Amino acid sequence: MAEDGAAPEVIGAEEQKEAQAPEQVAMEDLPPHLACIAELTKVEIREKASLIEALTAAMGQEIEMANKYRIFSDGGEEELFFAVEESSCCQRQMKQCAPDCAPWNVSILLTKDGAYTPAFKLTRPCTFTFMCCNRPKVDLIDVTTDTKLGSMVDPYACCDMTFKIRDAEDNPVLKANGGCCQPGLICPLPCGPCAEVNFPVSDAATGEEVGHIKKKVPGCCTFFFASDVDNYYVDFGGVKNPNYKMLLIGLSIFMDFRYFNDNKNDDKGGGAAANAA
Repeated sequence: MAEDGAAPEVIGAEEQKEAQAPEQVAMEDLPPHLACIAELTKVEIREKASLIEALTAAMGQEIEMANKYRIFSDGGEEELFFAVEESSCCQRQMKQCAPDCAPWNVSILLTKDGAYTPAFKLTRPCTFTFMCCNRPKVDLIDVTTDTKLGSMVDPYACCDMTFKIRDAEDNPVLKANGGCCQPGLICPLPCGPCAEVNFPVSDAATGEEVGHIKKKVPGCCTFFFASDVDNYYVDFGGVKNPNYKMLLIGLSIFMDFRYFNDNKNDDKGGGAAANAA
């Protein structure tokens, strides 16, 4: 408070900006790929169908092709990122016979405003996974700095779909639980409640729900010819940290690889509920 008779203190323009909009200043300090995520409240992830994969599955022996995903802003009007699997042909076929152990990598490129810049990478190393031993884990890497932003784990759970998200120091921060009794798991169909599977996201410390992931069948034609192709809708809700937001996007892709990557037209294709059991 200024003393009587003294002129009031004048705040400089830069100081006033910092005082009034600290979050905006923090946003300006973020690199483009993280700033893009920080401003979002929801995203839509669309998996691209593969004609070769669909045809070979219809013949009874599916040949796994590289998974590809387009990541859009809420409403699907603007593409923000493009994710593409970079696993070798042998590694992709290994997912058919040993899905719990097979390695895979996914590169995520920033495509907003016409860019095509490498931004993130999901890495899933080969492991010998058996029941509770060596559970599948995926690391999220910022390729611009080659630093780990966090990881996702599918812990052992009997007849349940649970996932844990950890920060860069492997501390648990978020968890998602889809259960095993949803109609979309027991009897997946392209319409009604059987067309979707929901995963509430909660804070690992408080248990409070802070976000949501929904898997949804794109439509009838896609379901009958490429039943392993799904769309994912991520609601960040109370999640504000851009690293955690990107981990939720990575978790959606991890879910797809783990439980929703089998074409039902393939003789060996299995349902998600059976895989979870």
